[in-house]
Amino acid sequence: MFRSRSRIGFTLVELLVVIAIIGILVGLLLPAVQAAREAARRMQCTNNLKQIGLALHNYHDTHRKFPHGNYFDLSPGGNINSQWAWSAMILPFIEQGNMFNQLNVGPTSLEAAANNPVKLALLTTPLPAFICPSDAEAGVNRNRPFLAKSTGGLCNGMVLSTTVELSKSNYPGCNGNRDSDGIFLSGGTRDIGIKDITDGTSNSIMVGERPSNRYAKQTVATGPWAAIWAGQELTCDGITNVWCLLGKTEYQMNSGKHSQSATDTNAVDNPLLSFGSQHTGGANFVLADGSVRFISENIQWNDDPVGTNDLGAYHMLGSIADGQVIGEY
Repeated sequence: MFRSRSRIGFTLVELLVVIAIIGILVGLLLPAVQAAREAARRMQCTNNLKQIGLALHNYHDTHRKFPHGNYFDLSPGGNINSQWAWSAMILPFIEQGNMFNQLNVGPTSLEAAANNPVKLALLTTPLPAFICPSDAEAGVNRNRPFLAKSTGGLCNGMVLSTTVELSKSNYPGCNGNRDSDGIFLSGGTRDIGIKDITDGTSNSIMVGERPSNRYAKQTVATGPWAAIWAGQELTCDGITNVWCLLGKTEYQMNSGKHSQSATDTNAVDNPLLSFGSQHTGGANFVLADGSVRFISENIQWNDDPVGTNDLGAYHMLGSIADGQVIGEY
């Protein structure tokens, strides 16, 4: 007689149960893994801002002032640093001295550098120190033309070209509140040092975050927009405000409609000027004392303050000398 062999293995039902259990475990573990990855990215972003803050203080120790928000002077015999951003000025203090020297920042304008093939290769190289790891769109300003000369809206380091792509940054300097009373002023018209921060260095924002997906409607000029070096991407058709690539606490954090349409009337200027991030619930900021704080997007902010007494805590953090007392935030 033949004996039937018993086979060891899973039945179909058992196999389905095992697959279901594995699926449940993956579903439980995946959010935890993603949260851990975001925590690591957020920590790296914090470290980037710490290094930028340290670089700005080292720049201040060397030059007895902070760099200007941008170097903007198109008048005859104007500033030889025309078009360069503050971020270019601190390159020697973030271990990028060789890049600073090869670009010849200052004596060579940004426009001239972009027209030099060797220097252009450097300008198109993304710098990790200026990129938040949580921003998937950061890097190079791909398929975004630079500001045409006819628009007259150079700000924070524009290149007068319509074809070249430059590297971007997630970290704009703070221009202040409504009155542009922050650390980074435009156009090199006034020097700001620690002595000018009378509100206290722990009460004044120096640099904050801004995501790459910020757009605005066409407002004044015509002609293609542009990217800065190393600065923030824009894709609207033209803004003439020279401070448009600096951040302002006048506008609520993470505010505005992020639309790429140049004709969308809801895509107002505040996404360009406001701070924000891809982190949930707020953004990282480095204060003038070098410390980095994660500030909630729900921080006190008044939509239309009448006077200094009506300013919210967020407004006051952007100013360096408004004389107001900032409470807990």
